[in-house]
Amino acid sequence: MKKLVLTLMLVVLVATMLVTTSYANSQLIKVNTNDSTVAVNYNATDYSKVKVAITKESNTYYYDLTSEHEVYPLQMGNGVYSINLYKNVSGNKYKSVYSKKISLKTSEESVFLSSSQNVSWDEESATVTLANELTEGLETDEEKFQVIYDYVINNVRYDYRKAYTVQAGYIPSPDNTLVDGTGICYDYSSLLAVMLRSQDIPTKLVKGYSTKISVYHAWNEVFINGQWSTVDTTIDASSFELTSAFKAASDYDAEKIY
Repeated sequence: MKKLVLTLMLVVLVATMLVTTSYANSQLIKVNTNDSTVAVNYNATDYSKVKVAITKESNTYYYDLTSEHEVYPLQMGNGVYSINLYKNVSGNKYKSVYSKKISLKTSEESVFLSSSQNVSWDEESATVTLANELTEGLETDEEKFQVIYDYVINNVRYDYRKAYTVQAGYIPSPDNTLVDGTGICYDYSSLLAVMLRSQDIPTKLVKGYSTKISVYHAWNEVFINGQWSTVDTTIDASSFELTSAFKAASDYDAEKIY
């Protein structure tokens, strides 16, 4: 009888552990197909040792996990994605903590309207509040874009000191950029993306190279009048003669798009 009881208890314990593990894993990586993002919920004692890799076909984006809850974009179009968590074990060696495959089928623009790690916002943020104030009473995307673009290039100065001292893994804070009134190209492009996305204007944050600047750069692409147009607020904020907010796409070579 005792053997039977112990056996039953063991079966229940194993079943409970399996259900708990399954539940925990299901909560670890959650996909939001409505805005084409994936949320990673992982508790670590040292987040600097954890990396997130998001792969589709031959393309992989690597991200730092900086807190227990982070949201990342699924910006490589519809299809099958592999989400992988890696933990540093020593030096440059990482071990796999968890892996999950997901299938995405949604509109191309949805991800460029959402909030994610480096274009982070919510309705209560100071940046969104300002965007709402600037666009109050305006009806068209063109009008909204212009007033937000004008605000950014006229109120944010380039921070040369920050450009020379910024550390790897830096993530912009649009609210801080507004308070400081200064930033680097990454700050400019994140700020513009947040303000425009909050007004339902699809906006990409792009990293790569430009003929207009000799170092690694960040800029935006904005969906206006049914097409993507290149916008570079960093360059325009220090320009004395502006003819248009839109730049020639041929002058820009994108490496990463967020």
